[in-house]
Amino acid sequence: MTGTIQSTDLRRRVRAVLDRVQREQEAVIVRTYDKPQVVIIPYKEFAAFQAWQERKRKREVWMAELRTIAEQVSAGAALSEAEALALIEEADRQNADRSHPAAS
Repeated sequence: MTGTIQSTDLRRRVRAVLDRVQREQEAVIVRTYDKPQVVIIPYKEFAAFQAWQERKRKREVWMAELRTIAEQVSAGAALSEAEALALIEEADRQNADRSHPAAS
């Protein structure tokens, strides 16, 4: 259950509200002039929210990478067989160069 409190009341009862949030593991919405301003939540919920945000951020980065790869594959699908073979040979040469460094 979520409680609400006016900001003026919160100033007078801050310790009691914090204790309630901690004890009851319940969020409290702080309102000013009947407009929601902030929410006080247990730290455990905040940590879970931060972890969710980080997973979401990583998922967005991963999806952007997948979109880039899909665009590259789509662009590559328009290659002729000869062009595709030329790219494969070039990649093989670059891979061979990396795996067999020249003697200094």
